[in-house]
Amino acid sequence: MSNFVVPGVYVQEQQNNLNPLTIDSRCLSAFAGITESGPLNKPVLIKSFTEYLNIFGGFDTIGVLPYSIFSYFKCGGKECIVVRVADTKNASCAKYTVNTPKGKILFTASSEGHWGNYLTLSTWTENKENFSVTLSYQNKTESFVHLSYNPNDERYFESYINSHSCLCTVKAEGNVSDLQPDFMKTFSGGKDGIAELTPGVFIGKYNGLEDNTGIGCFESRNDISLIAVPDICLFKNEEDIISIQRTLIDQAERFSGRFAILDVPKNLDVLAMNKWADKMNSSFAAAYHPFIDITDPLDTTGIGTLQIPPSAAVCGCIAATDNEKGVFHPPANCLIDGAVGISQKLTMGEQEMLYTKGINVLRYFPGRGVKIWGAKTLSYDTNWKYINVRRTFTRVCASLKQGTRWAVFEPNDKNLRKRLVRQVSGFLLDLWNKGYFAGSTPEQGFYVRCDEELNPPENIDAGILTFEVGLAIVHPVEFFKITLSAEKNGSNVYIQDK
Repeated sequence: MSNFVVPGVYVQEQQNNLNPLTIDSRCLSAFAGITESGPLNKPVLIKSFTEYLNIFGGFDTIGVLPYSIFSYFKCGGKECIVVRVADTKNASCAKYTVNTPKGKILFTASSEGHWGNYLTLSTWTENKENFSVTLSYQNKTESFVHLSYNPNDERYFESYINSHSCLCTVKAEGNVSDLQPDFMKTFSGGKDGIAELTPGVFIGKYNGLEDNTGIGCFESRNDISLIAVPDICLFKNEEDIISIQRTLIDQAERFSGRFAILDVPKNLDVLAMNKWADKMNSSFAAAYHPFIDITDPLDTTGIGTLQIPPSAAVCGCIAATDNEKGVFHPPANCLIDGAVGISQKLTMGEQEMLYTKGINVLRYFPGRGVKIWGAKTLSYDTNWKYINVRRTFTRVCASLKQGTRWAVFEPNDKNLRKRLVRQVSGFLLDLWNKGYFAGSTPEQGFYVRCDEELNPPENIDAGILTFEVGLAIVHPVEFFKITLSAEKNGSNVYIQDK
């Protein structure tokens, strides 16, 4: 601000700052499934597989989510949301109670599950006022020394353990004192809550930020791009599978920028797969087949393999493509890192039948690995048959909505319309230069219109401003047609391939 010396009235003009129009390049995937431990029905952001292991435990589950998350990060995913699901009515935490002469201490495992039944507790007495506790689970050990019985002490055992332990919580009842030494006492009563899995456990609900379960937990965040449920393979009934997958699709259609990645149910023949695809019609979802064989992360020899659904690995490939090339680039011809084979080999005729229905086939190429060989959505509408077209359009729309909010309550006149056209055109021109849109000139790639025809006087009087944007999003090349000609005895020989 200038220094004013002479008294008087000064007027400073300041232009309204337009919200910068930028496209969000972040690709955050979300998975719901069964884990060994960790918080139930809470979306947790993790940024590495090591972090997943620390929060949700290892591979000791009936599902495939740990292996899927491992594959997701191996294929290029940088971060994801994980929601642990279980039947909350039957899931319980393991516990152990330490009795004292005038009270007791209740130790409770930090999360539900049978994992807590392998949690052990040891206690030592230092003197009449202090004691020590050691908690052990597999290769994790927590030691708390010089704990106090006095609630006013900074090392009071209840508050100190609860604020520092990742394995359990503690509650004191009565007048706790004179704790007796004990060694390697085992917790008990922990249950996973997965004895009778139902589709409802995965579908869940959303009744606000503090009351949501299963897939419904995804609704508490607006930054999720891809959603998938690899553990859907645990269900054998096709109707159960479809009910969960339709929930994913419905959520993707309701939330801007969200897209569902589906696993084609296992053990279906080609005709059954086609019938399944007919029930999934949506431009906000894509399906992949078959299951993939990956190297077993628990096999120290490096030659063991296991079979998992491809959805999480595909999410990792899409996230990597978004990051390296942009959301406008078709997520196909991508190598699934760590995959060494596929569960089912298809003939060329079978692949054609499936791809016609929008099912993206994974193919194994000897010496090159397993690749994603398709980039279609499950939509009947040919305008939305490609994944990159749908996701690019949605992403651009979200950016335009966010970046033009400054225009609300501005005077609805020609100047406002010109400013909007200038801002939006500049944004789209930058995207065209980056390869988002087709055409050899910007005019072939997009247009922005905001004129009197779109904004008649009656609309202006009603406070309505309309501007129109047209986009020609790049389509992937699916077929190469090669024609070779040669002269033979004065006649032409043509060989065509595709």
